[in-house]
Amino acid sequence: MKIRSAAICALAAAVAFFAFGVNSVSAAGPFALVTGRRDPRVIVIDLSKALNPANNGTSAAIISRVRVSPDIPAIDPARSDAKFIGVNVLPAQALPNNIILPPGGKAYVVDHAGIARPVDVESGNPHGYPGALTVIDVARTLDATNNDTLRPVDAIYLTGGWGPAGVVVTPDNKYALVANSEGAGNEDGAVEIGVIDLQRHTLVRVLRQAMGKGGKVQQTAGHSCAQMQLNPALIPHASPDANWGCFPDANGLAYTARHGGYMFSANEGTHDVSVINVTKALAGSTDWETFRVPVERGPWAIAASPDGKLMAVTDRDSDETDQPGQYISLIDVEKAIAKRPDAEVRRQLVGTDDPNGGSHPFSLAFTPDGSRIVVANDLAGNVSVIDVAKAVGGDPKSEIARVAVDAPPNAGSKPRPRGVAITADGRYAAISGGAPNTKSGGTLWLIDLRTFKVVGTVTGVGNEPYLLTIAGS
Repeated sequence: MKIRSAAICALAAAVAFFAFGVNSVSAAGPFALVTGRRDPRVIVIDLSKALNPANNGTSAAIISRVRVSPDIPAIDPARSDAKFIGVNVLPAQALPNNIILPPGGKAYVVDHAGIARPVDVESGNPHGYPGALTVIDVARTLDATNNDTLRPVDAIYLTGGWGPAGVVVTPDNKYALVANSEGAGNEDGAVEIGVIDLQRHTLVRVLRQAMGKGGKVQQTAGHSCAQMQLNPALIPHASPDANWGCFPDANGLAYTARHGGYMFSANEGTHDVSVINVTKALAGSTDWETFRVPVERGPWAIAASPDGKLMAVTDRDSDETDQPGQYISLIDVEKAIAKRPDAEVRRQLVGTDDPNGGSHPFSLAFTPDGSRIVVANDLAGNVSVIDVAKAVGGDPKSEIARVAVDAPPNAGSKPRPRGVAITADGRYAAISGGAPNTKSGGTLWLIDLRTFKVVGTVTGVGNEPYLLTIAGS
């Protein structure tokens, strides 16, 4: 394992470097790789085992739980870490919240808290920590002997900002771009997108998005965007706060190869989606951010259609009022690149029949053929299936299914579905979620997209798991 950047190297001096072969495993796959969030690991699940009725409602389908953060020196026990007296190093807490799997067998895990110490994250506000991107070898995660180790980790990079969430890897596997979603010590205040050169193994550039002009709520006196930019002490520490809306706080990222390559970022803070010329961004040009598409409120997750013609975005919630959203936005890529004001072609109600229902759509995914979008509605406790052609055409009945998911016993009172991934054959949607701070409360549900029924449930999947990906056919 190689730890990248001087800052992480200094903290991870005690981490061993591993080189080894991969043992064969008796697993059929495909495999879900789920970010555990408050459990700082990636949980690997054999979906063929999850579909076995004998394993329903158990953790039997879990193959391994892979660490994503290095060991770091313990804080001086005299200061605050009395429970670590006599301990030289301890695992960094981390908050893995996103994972993608481009071609090549490497998964890229966004670590929201980077190299934070447990005492810091356990203080109650898991925000504003230096971010990290962990690269793991998927084949090694399937080896049960690597359980709870760093052996599958190839590299860890700093992301050039705080509290990251979104990541894309360019089609040539040369660069990773990471959206830093928070400010230093704050939940608000982010303008940075880090550019990591995966061949030179280093962070090479930090792009700075344009500031916003204020949100949808009147800001308090003395808290204009210009004043907050000059005085970081004025930046809201946590949401909700009426003074949100000056910083983009980009979360999800999605890529389309159209017109030479464009990236779209879901800007939760400014209620819009940035259109980014990737070639210009990688070259360091100043005009890399070309346009912004306004959406209903607080976009968080974004996904590109398989043909790259559409972007689907969850309008999750407002950081100014804490009011949850209930729409997804569909953006026409060609119109957005052309800077047309009508680039948002549909605002689709999901998870509820009430336009003010607050279903809190968290993330989404297109099916491999691009015909449907599956949306996890966090507060509604259900999953929407959208017919894309009907949605683009304005059909009011384009939500063709709404599937309820239930929290297993001892997993909290609400299911809280968040992550969505679709199997390569388009048959199943894997949904991750669970109530926060519930021991072993994370859950993975498998929904059959032919019958719109939950056909398998895996328990013990992290603590408030966020997003996931699927490896294998």
